[in-house]
Amino acid sequence: MKITALELQVNNAERVNVYVDGRFLLGASASVVLQMGLKLGRELSPAQLEELRREEALQQAVDRAYNYLTYRPRSREEVRRYLRRKETAPEMIDAVLERLGRLELIDDHAFASFWAENREQFSPRGARAIKNELRMKGVEREVVDETISDEKDEELALRAGRKKALSLLHNPTMDFVTFRARLGSFLQRRGFGYEIATRTVKALWKELKPEDGEEDQG
Repeated sequence: MKITALELQVNNAERVNVYVDGRFLLGASASVVLQMGLKLGRELSPAQLEELRREEALQQAVDRAYNYLTYRPRSREEVRRYLRRKETAPEMIDAVLERLGRLELIDDHAFASFWAENREQFSPRGARAIKNELRMKGVEREVVDETISDEKDEELALRAGRKKALSLLHNPTMDFVTFRARLGSFLQRRGFGYEIATRTVKALWKELKPEDGEEDQG
């Protein structure tokens, strides 16, 4: 079987139509054509044709995963789940993940750091909540524990709680007991421990309602 034509696709110059013995065989990524050294007149054995099909399928799966990664960084398991939803063969998924790892496009340590920094900047949460989120995204517990620390929880609790506290205090009849219950519950839902939540509630009440003093913090 001989390659008789290699034609760039009209609507996608990064893909090539491959013709064998005068008949269309398949469309292939230009990178696969180069990788396999395809050129006019080259003879291809049945095994080489199968390799070409396999490499093209792999490249398509890699491209699909790459597009998925353009929206935001992903954990290794997120990419695996995505490719499963796209009905990619298990052995192909492993090959895609191996290639993406070599290219440093997936790295669970880097992803965990990104996730924590993003939460810290836009939606502060306690270390406990962030760890739970990462585990739900398939990041291994060891990686999570190595990457996520609770040393900023006090600071983040104040940041997370201040906006909620201001909202609660728009109610002129808000008393400390109700404030404590509602803000404390909010902070604990955000992954902050009871002690930090309690200290944060008292600190924000004192900051935002100084005229009421300590005596109302029963």
